[in-house]
Amino acid sequence: MSRRVASTPIATLRAVRLLPVLASLAWLAAFVATVVPAPAEDVMLLSESLLENEADAALTLASEHDSAEFAEPPAVEPSETTEIGYDRGLFLRYSNARSQSFELKMNARFQWRYVAFSRDDQSWTDQAGVTHEIRNRDYFDNERTRLVFSGHAFAPEIKYFVQLDGDTDDGHTVEFFDYWWGYELSEVWEIQFGKRKVPAVRNWLLPAFDTRLVDRPLAADFFRPDRTVGLWLVGQPTDRLHCELMVGDSYRSVNLSPANLNDRFAFAGTAYWDPWAPYGNGVVDFEQTSGPAVRVGHSWVYASHSGLNDSGRPLGESDFVRLSDGTRLTQTGALAPGATVERYDVLLNAADLAVKYRGWSLNAEYFWQWIGRIRADREVPCANLFQHGGYVEAGFFVIPQRLELNAHYSRVSGKFATRNEYTGGFRWYFRQGKNLHLSFDVTALDGSPLQNTASDILAGDDGVLFRTQFQGTF
Repeated sequence: MSRRVASTPIATLRAVRLLPVLASLAWLAAFVATVVPAPAEDVMLLSESLLENEADAALTLASEHDSAEFAEPPAVEPSETTEIGYDRGLFLRYSNARSQSFELKMNARFQWRYVAFSRDDQSWTDQAGVTHEIRNRDYFDNERTRLVFSGHAFAPEIKYFVQLDGDTDDGHTVEFFDYWWGYELSEVWEIQFGKRKVPAVRNWLLPAFDTRLVDRPLAADFFRPDRTVGLWLVGQPTDRLHCELMVGDSYRSVNLSPANLNDRFAFAGTAYWDPWAPYGNGVVDFEQTSGPAVRVGHSWVYASHSGLNDSGRPLGESDFVRLSDGTRLTQTGALAPGATVERYDVLLNAADLAVKYRGWSLNAEYFWQWIGRIRADREVPCANLFQHGGYVEAGFFVIPQRLELNAHYSRVSGKFATRNEYTGGFRWYFRQGKNLHLSFDVTALDGSPLQNTASDILAGDDGVLFRTQFQGTF
């Protein structure tokens, strides 16, 4: 097996690697200009202060004596305010006379589930010829138990966000899911840097709390990227137009060390537009919109994956792409007997549409994924692959703001298979409103290309999945 050495000119590599440094320096300059206060207009020099106090001091008689003394000027205490309360989260706010302002807000969320899967087949065989057992499953699950800390430091325009996540299907561990700093460049633009979601696939960008059914559609989870570390530019030109651009480490690099990353960045962007009125949050019409609310959007992401680790295997960041039958692209034998894919590019485009009106709602998204410039350690029959698919969801409130019926259909298609998902269910909202509810759904699968323990769908699943979920956030 031979390893290829990148032929990128050194000058080009240095220029590309300097871009994040220059962006950080620009942010630092803006940060210092914001944090270090300018001299106040009412600040006086010491000599001027003494002269003024001497001129204005009043003489005070001391009882029966003829002595007099200068009156002491009133002491000026620094203005400080502290506030504790609840406003869509528990908060602590502090400000002082030096124009410094701090805010800490804490939110919590939990998802408790009962999951059962009844198989229609006993096994499935992937493109590499490996046979995998399909197991019946029956278990309780704590999914997405999270604590969120957010707010600002020193000034309202300097923001931060930290999210901790714990799952029983992820080793019963707690990890730092998101952590980033942001700086408001203006009322329209904000720059963010740290770890957060790659901005592509609308259903993925929505919080998991806002899914229509117990979890996201299969196609959205199959094509979506994940989290990465990078730099984001977020814009809100109007209350009906939103856009984001990102340069980051990878298409999907959750919890990976730099040793599992190559020397090429990933790029992504997303935008949506509400043509008639602000669409609002979430995909269901809990607020019973009086007029049609429409949102249209587009997102894309591009990444180049190459390189081997010390064991001669593809780097960890390359292991996420699966073929339409569920086979991992970098698995030995996936495209040809004995061949291991060592390099490929991936480009994803997605278009989305959502509508709300008087308790009814519909949202849909379609994906086009190109996997190109495929190279392996031996000859493979294809240098390019194309996979596509999408989903459509719909629902309505039988009882306004209490009982909602929902359904979705999802499809993934490619060179090796076409797979379908059919799901229907209901959601019951308690009197506490939108933030506390019970969901139940039933999903029919004819062979899943997706491996995702968060949605309880595993590669090769052929059968019926039952999920019940109690969920709350505060």
